[in-house]
Amino acid sequence: MFDAFDASVGIDIAKAKFDVTVLDITNSSQHRTFTNDLEGFTAFTNWLALDLFVFEPHFCMEATGRYGEGLAHFLYDQFQSVSVVNPSCIKNYGRSKLRRTKTDKIDSALIAEFCHKENPALWQPLEKDLRDLQELTRELEHVKRLLADEKSRSKAGSHLGAVKDAIASLMNFLEGQIVLLEEQIKQIIDSNKRLKKQKTLLLTIPGIGETTAHALLGELPDISRFKSAKQVVAFAGLAPKESSSGTLHAKTRLSKVGNSRLRKLLYMPVVSAKRYNPVIIALCSRIEGSGKSKMVAIGASMRKLLHIVFGVLKSGKAFNKRLHLMEA
Repeated sequence: MFDAFDASVGIDIAKAKFDVTVLDITNSSQHRTFTNDLEGFTAFTNWLALDLFVFEPHFCMEATGRYGEGLAHFLYDQFQSVSVVNPSCIKNYGRSKLRRTKTDKIDSALIAEFCHKENPALWQPLEKDLRDLQELTRELEHVKRLLADEKSRSKAGSHLGAVKDAIASLMNFLEGQIVLLEEQIKQIIDSNKRLKKQKTLLLTIPGIGETTAHALLGELPDISRFKSAKQVVAFAGLAPKESSSGTLHAKTRLSKVGNSRLRKLLYMPVVSAKRYNPVIIALCSRIEGSGKSKMVAIGASMRKLLHIVFGVLKSGKAFNKRLHLMEA
């Protein structure tokens, strides 16, 4: 492990601060807390280099959404080795060590130990256009949910005139934001040759419309990072999870260890594909014809649709009904 790195650095991220534990080559550790801003990032790296004389650290943090993005990008821009891991990995590692106490300091030490023992894969950020596209498509989804909520409120019972006006005004504002976000999304895709081509390819798949194509491009990282469709399925948490022990055999379910947004995103396109995509139609007919439930067919269809998405994007060729029927 330490052939390449001087130390493993575990980072526990919070909104306003982050706790750091440095586990060095002698297994001795140091702990500090820094503010979660540029000043704190600089103080952190100076502490490592100037006070602890650590020049080849392996940084490790949990994927905690926006709280850790700033630090992860700062370290990456400083040409540092950074791993951003699924929080479940750290949680399960802590359980294996029978950890019963949870504090920020203890969590950072646990992450450092995990980094030292497991040597997780290094993190690579998305290119700027993909980061912007992801943020915009997620915001679009959020605004659409807000608009749906306000529409439901407007139809639920009677309201005072002032309340009706307030709801109508908010709905108009949200509708305007949706139009603006959709325009910005199209601008990013149209100005990027690779994304524009990938969108065109996705639209050849029956069941995938423009909104879904935009969201897929936002949620899937660079497709070249995946070697196989199975890796993409695992990334989405759509791989089957079998549970059996001795004479106990539970139902096989989706693992759901992966990108929940991607799973949610694929549900409605699959419902549409069951009517329009010949590959999905054939798959559902075969599964439901064997006596399995419609939800089992939906799960299998989500996996199959993701296989098709991967094949189309990886090959750079439009959807081919005959080819994908042969693979089904």
